[in-house]
Amino acid sequence: MLAVSRRLLIIGLLIFVLGGMVAYLTAKSNFQQGPLATGLSGISKFRAEEEKVEIKVQKFYSDCGHIIPTTLPAGLEDNWLPQSEADRSFLADAGWQLKQEDGYLQRTQEIDDLCPACWPKRHLGFHDGLVAIYQGPAGSLGQLEKVTGIKREALPPFWQQKIESGQAEFNNERELLQALDSLDEYR
Repeated sequence: MLAVSRRLLIIGLLIFVLGGMVAYLTAKSNFQQGPLATGLSGISKFRAEEEKVEIKVQKFYSDCGHIIPTTLPAGLEDNWLPQSEADRSFLADAGWQLKQEDGYLQRTQEIDDLCPACWPKRHLGFHDGLVAIYQGPAGSLGQLEKVTGIKREALPPFWQQKIESGQAEFNNERELLQALDSLDEYR
């Protein structure tokens, strides 16, 4: 009977020691993985739910330079950490960047286009010595839409200066057409 008790005691101690070793190795393995990888540049370890930080989401339109507050695309969590690797690649592919500021996280999507407010605007500029129509407000990087047949030298100095100084900006198509009608006589 004493031999059976000793065997059970040894087996119990062996199970206890093996269990402790497994727990130790598991904890060591998790610790060696390092900081939480977010898949997003600029942040290596941060947990919004633990820190209770404000999260700001915005879109930056590079062609006009405007920043517009917005919300995250549907299906993404409201904290900074995407739900899965697919969400991380979606965010990176869609131009989203994450930046930690004092007291908040800034999530910004950079879009190479004009913002919705600047989209209908047009301005006049010069292209190869001719009057040209560009999309967006004056000073923006809007696309060249059309080159007119009106030569720069044919315009009166008033119009040349107005176009060169970026004052030939129009809020809609109707305003642009009125200006082009008045310039049509200089063809």
